[in-house]
Amino acid sequence: MLEPAILYKNEIHKKFQEYSYSNDMIYYTGYLGNELPEILENNDGYNFQYAIVKDGKLIGYFTYCIDWYTSCASRFGLFSFDRGNRTIGIDVYREMKKIINDYRMHRIEWRMIGGNPVEKHYDKFCKKFNGKKLVLTDAVKDRQGKYHEEVIYEIILRRTEK
Repeated sequence: MLEPAILYKNEIHKKFQEYSYSNDMIYYTGYLGNELPEILENNDGYNFQYAIVKDGKLIGYFTYCIDWYTSCASRFGLFSFDRGNRTIGIDVYREMKKIINDYRMHRIEWRMIGGNPVEKHYDKFCKKFNGKKLVLTDAVKDRQGKYHEEVIYEIILRRTEK
C-alpha cells in the first residue's frame, strides 16, 4: 500500500543508508554517488512521495513530480527494500493508472539505467500505452568500469475529448 513518505521519513532514510555503497544505488541515482531523498514535510502539489508498505513493514519508496501546466508526470524514482516483493509492482502500477486515468496527464516520462532488473516491466508498461523507448549507449560507467545504457521512456496520451 502507498502511504505518504513523510510518515516513514526516518525509516526510509535508514533503508537508503543501508544501500549507500552498493551497486544498487546507480539504478536509483543514475550516478555513482548516493543521496538521501529529500522528503517534503508539506504537500506542495507537485511532488508525490510514497512509502510502499506491506503488513506495516516498509518495503519500498516511490516518488514522482507532476507539472500541472504542461500535464506531464516525470522525475520518477523507485527503490525496493524487499527485492522480488510483488506488492511494489502492483502499487506502482496502480499509481501509474491513477496518473493516466484520474490526473489525465498528457505526457509521462522517466529514465532508467540499463541493467536495472525492472527494465522488462518498464518496457511492457511503455508498450501497453504506445510509448517510445530511447536508448543512449555507454552513457553511465559503474565502479567496476562497465558502461551502462541510459534509457528514456516517453508516453504521450492522446485523448479525444467530448
